Amino acid sequence: MLPIAKELQPIFVFGTLILVGVQFLLGSFVTFLWLPWVVLAFFIRDFHREIPPIPLASISPVDGVVENIRDINNPYLEQPACCYTIQQSNLGEFNMHSPIEGKVEQLWVRYPNTDKKALSYWIRTDEKDDVVVHVELNSGWQHGSTVLHPGERVGQGQRCGFIAMGCKVHIYLPERIHRVAQVGDRVTAGKNILAQFVH
Repeated sequence: MLPIAKELQPIFVFGTLILVGVQFLLGSFVTFLWLPWVVLAFFIRDFHREIPPIPLASISPVDGVVENIRDINNPYLEQPACCYTIQQSNLGEFNMHSPIEGKVEQLWVRYPNTDKKALSYWIRTDEKDDVVVHVELNSGWQHGSTVLHPGERVGQGQRCGFIAMGCKVHIYLPERIHRVAQVGDRVTAGKNILAQFVH
């Protein structure tokens, strides 16, 4: 199958068939329509990522730049946390990957105690480390979707959704961690380590 985000493959294939039909009927006059379609394919691409074999590590869920690292209260679990904030790349792959291996405990589509649209999920490792990924969806241009379901297991670095365009992503990690990535670091989803759990 094409290296296109799974959620968008049916739409992309359907649109491509329509373009082929339009060009067949109208000829080379509509060739210019392929340019935006190629640009779209660039934005929704999905290539294989090599996942680092480090079990007690949290890896970046998105492509982007580490914008902030701070100690803060996790608003979803109401417990102290270390929060990594990543500004998603505007030209990135827009695929979202699981930062850890574990069980999906819960999903949210709103920020706690507000009407703000968001996409968030909570994963707990076998060692009882809790990680919450919160995606801000403040603009009408921004989109978030996930294939995760509460109760299922997810692998470290596993592709688990699609978010765009240029979203800000907060990763709430346990308070006691070894910080690896630093502010200003460029990180790749499913590949670069943000932090390691301390046990």
